[in-house]
Amino acid sequence: MPLDPIVTETVVPVTPTQAFVGFTAQMGEWWDPMLSPDPATYSSIEIDPQGDVATVHDDGERYVWGRVTTWEPLGHYGQEFWLGHEQAQPTQLDVTFTEEGAGTRVRLEHGGWADGADEVRQRYVHWDAVLTRYAAHVS
Repeated sequence: MPLDPIVTETVVPVTPTQAFVGFTAQMGEWWDPMLSPDPATYSSIEIDPQGDVATVHDDGERYVWGRVTTWEPLGHYGQEFWLGHEQAQPTQLDVTFTEEGAGTRVRLEHGGWADGADEVRQRYVHWDAVLTRYAAHVS
């Protein structure tokens, strides 16, 4: 039986385009360094709209942990994701940015779990904390 995706949402007081830019181009400014391969040397995150997602470190190391699959600045970002698990079995992050009132609803869904990946999935149940950091950054 397939594992359910992990879903979390937040509303931020900016336009969908600003929310998208905050999530993608500014990810390195709000991402928790403890979620990187080497927190002590973490510097930033690079996202190539047509390629890799990687953490960059002060010592020159670059750790690729995803690949962009959807880049629509007016409301949708997607990527294959393998931070902390095998690249051969990537999961999928799907983030949408929808206008809501005077702001934007940001919905993150982390799915595409392989059968039997219960232990791997359990490592990623804290997306709400990640989105809280993001919301504080763009607010």
